[in-house]
Amino acid sequence: MKFALVEGGRKEATPASRGECPGCGASVIAKCGTKKLWHWAHSSVRNCDRWWEPETAWHRGWKNEFPAPWQEVRCIAPDGELHIADVKTEAGFVLEFQHSNISPIERASRESYYGSMVWLVDGGRLKNDLPKFQTTVQAAPVIDAAPLRLLMHDRANPLVERWAGSRRPVFVDFGESQPELPFIADEQVLWRLQYLEKTNNVVATPVSRSSFIGYFRNGGRLRGYRLPQLRARPTMRSGRRGFENYMQRKEARRRRF
Repeated sequence: MKFALVEGGRKEATPASRGECPGCGASVIAKCGTKKLWHWAHSSVRNCDRWWEPETAWHRGWKNEFPAPWQEVRCIAPDGELHIADVKTEAGFVLEFQHSNISPIERASRESYYGSMVWLVDGGRLKNDLPKFQTTVQAAPVIDAAPLRLLMHDRANPLVERWAGSRRPVFVDFGESQPELPFIADEQVLWRLQYLEKTNNVVATPVSRSSFIGYFRNGGRLRGYRLPQLRARPTMRSGRRGFENYMQRKEARRRRF
């Protein structure tokens, strides 16, 4: 975890420091080595949140895109069940950053628990996910051109299949490595996957990474991309037809004089 309670305030880990877990109040100690991110860990092997997973640099980078008070927010259900959301906005929207694999049962539990939430998935975890997703993008039919929306099957590639059945929006972050789209250059993109209920269809939409952050930070708009309208080259047949029409008009004028 990034924050612990130290003398009543939320603090990040520093060498040789101790604190309390914001979730359960148990003792935590600072882990400040040279190989892993500095973080807090429970003194015992027990962790108060059964959905907890080790934090990566990818997690920390995304958390830091949002105000510190929104990070690692303690959430308690009416029945007393406690979980710590990666990010919870002032509007009550939860963002869960998922790096490791997650079972469909746990995914459904989190979606039910948090209600208003989205998933942000680390698309760079497995090396074959990007090239297989790229193949799907190249073959997928276009639903809309502005913004671009593609239709996929929920078994089209391993990454899409792993998240099949999700009832909340899923955004995939491939980092600096992106599916190749010639009309999107020099900008990081997230792929929004919307699984349509009672079907095997998925709508995939590329959106600007910066607009995703702005959408949740200050109520901006998610910005997609427009598919360029390419002019078709005239075929030999269409060119011949135009020439024949021209000659017919010329002959008709000649006969009138």
